[in-house]
Amino acid sequence: MTQTLTHKPATRKRSLTVSFWLPLFAGVIDVSAITASALLSYYLRFWSPLSPLFPVAWQPKISNYIMYGIVLGIVYVMVSWSYKNYASRIRIPLEREIGRIIRGSLLAMGLVLAGIFFYREFSYSRLVFLMTLAIMIPALTIARTVFQRVQISLFKKGVGVQRIAIWGSGEIAKKIWREFEKSRTQGFELVGAIGAAPIESGPSLGSAAQLKNLTFEHDLDMIIMSPPPGEEHRMAEISHAAEGLPLELLYVPSAVDASPSRIQVTEVGGRPILKLKTLPMSGWRYVVKRAMDFGFSALFFVIFWPLFALIALAVYLDSGKPVFYKQARVGMDGREFDMLKFRTMKVSAEKESGPVWAVRGDTRTTRVGKFLRRWSLDELPQFWLVLSGQMSLVGPRPERPHFVEEFSSYIPQYLDRHRVKAGLTGWAQVSGLRGSDSTIEERTVADLYYVENWNLWLDIRIILRTIAAVISGKGAM
Repeated sequence: MTQTLTHKPATRKRSLTVSFWLPLFAGVIDVSAITASALLSYYLRFWSPLSPLFPVAWQPKISNYIMYGIVLGIVYVMVSWSYKNYASRIRIPLEREIGRIIRGSLLAMGLVLAGIFFYREFSYSRLVFLMTLAIMIPALTIARTVFQRVQISLFKKGVGVQRIAIWGSGEIAKKIWREFEKSRTQGFELVGAIGAAPIESGPSLGSAAQLKNLTFEHDLDMIIMSPPPGEEHRMAEISHAAEGLPLELLYVPSAVDASPSRIQVTEVGGRPILKLKTLPMSGWRYVVKRAMDFGFSALFFVIFWPLFALIALAVYLDSGKPVFYKQARVGMDGREFDMLKFRTMKVSAEKESGPVWAVRGDTRTTRVGKFLRRWSLDELPQFWLVLSGQMSLVGPRPERPHFVEEFSSYIPQYLDRHRVKAGLTGWAQVSGLRGSDSTIEERTVADLYYVENWNLWLDIRIILRTIAAVISGKGAM
């Protein structure tokens, strides 16, 4: 049976709170702290009672130093982001934050100094640079302390807290349970156990077979797997049950002895935890991808609206109404949506055959439809679905519910294609795995590769290769 979902879970809203809004707030207060440090340094150097110690030949404009502080703050945030200092979903001990602050401050200042070396329109005081570096480290420490207090306050109110369940038994599972019982201020809330609880007083939510219902009934975000030695093979039960669900799977090993490239390491209470599955589209990554989708599709409509009108007229004159073809497809989180295309087949194409795939040279295709399919012009209405957020420019091609149910019954991890938005084009399509020229197993492998390895540059590569394929007509039916 398929695990097609029928409603949007709260998980992604909470994921955005933790992965986007809190890091954004942290970045804003860091930039503010650094800008304030630059202004204080400017005051101490040029206007304070200390300024006579270092004679000033002229009084520079404060606007230049405000800009210097803002640029330094932005560079610091970018440096810290590259080190994933804003990516953590849990509260980091302040002593560890100070080390990160010192490293980020030194690197950011070095980059800004290198840039200013080539800037000839204004001469900055080198003493201000040294004073800024000395002041910004304690200022950032204070800013981080303020942020953590806000973060703890939000977590205590349940804002952004990740709701978790634990699966497993044995001594390690007991220790993890007790650590998570007091981890709400770190951003976690222990809901219960999947299966038998590792401690007698712990509540059991239900079995692994009920995971789909338990996920939405208890609004779960992640499952912590902690099997005793020798029972790691049973994790397949949870992994299979979680296919297609908006859940993160974390594994607490008895010994860290696995390191595939897709596994990520995090920690709770000083204990290493391996992430076997994450939400690829959350936080900054989700916002960046959505911004690209919206901007590109909006621009496309502005430029090519006459083409839409011409195609609609051609379809109508060739075979009458309807101009558009609407069909139910399965998208992110298993939610169904209506996919739009310009109609390329006869109105009664599936009246006798039922749901079947189109093949090259399909006799049901209309005259105009053959031309539209040859150049992939029938797909153009889907830009509206991208603009409205139901689809993305790049992602696994959406499949019909009938086929989703069929394929998920025998293809491992097929439902994990739905962890991201369906796309106009995807890695499978630009890899030559399209339609009857490939098997569903091959396309699933390509789609899962995209889900696990997504980044903005991969999307750009796929878009460029798609444009080249459309121009050449390669792969069209």
